Amino acid sequence: FWMLRWSYEHVVPNYGWGIILVTVVINLALFPLKWKSTGSMKRMQALQPLVKQINEKYKGLSMRDPKKAQQNEELMALYKQHGVNPMGGCLPMLLQLPFFIAFYTVLTVAIEMRHADWLWVTDLSAPEQLSVRILPLAMVLSQFWQQSMTPVPTADPAQTRMMKFMPLL
Repeated sequence: FWMLRWSYEHVVPNYGWGIILVTVVINLALFPLKWKSTGSMKRMQALQPLVKQINEKYKGLSMRDPKKAQQNEELMALYKQHGVNPMGGCLPMLLQLPFFIAFYTVLTVAIEMRHADWLWVTDLSAPEQLSVRILPLAMVLSQFWQQSMTPVPTADPAQTRMMKFMPLL
């Protein structure tokens, strides 16, 4: 909230543009984590055929089978050989989550958003008054675009379709 108020008082005298500015600053600050996560996901994607071979080799084993431990050891050896951390794609994203949750919470509870206008929106604390909600549509379109740039984690076509249409949900 302090960053939002400072941007309102010193940079742009509008809370709508202040929200955009603070969002850009947060994204720039967290960019190294996003970069690391994306790189790790691409390296994991490159290893996917080898992982699939190992999984096929041990197909049909129950979780209690002693050979399951051997499968896990082979997978870890593969990851170590190629310098890949299986948590390398998820952990950086997980570290970003508190920042976005906190910013969302600030925007939902800040009284300053009441009756603050931005472009066609007359009150930032209320839904748009237009019959077609433009901002949610813009958000879905930007998420489709962002999803198209994200590496596909698997070769499974069903999962690829699901990830492609996730922003719509």
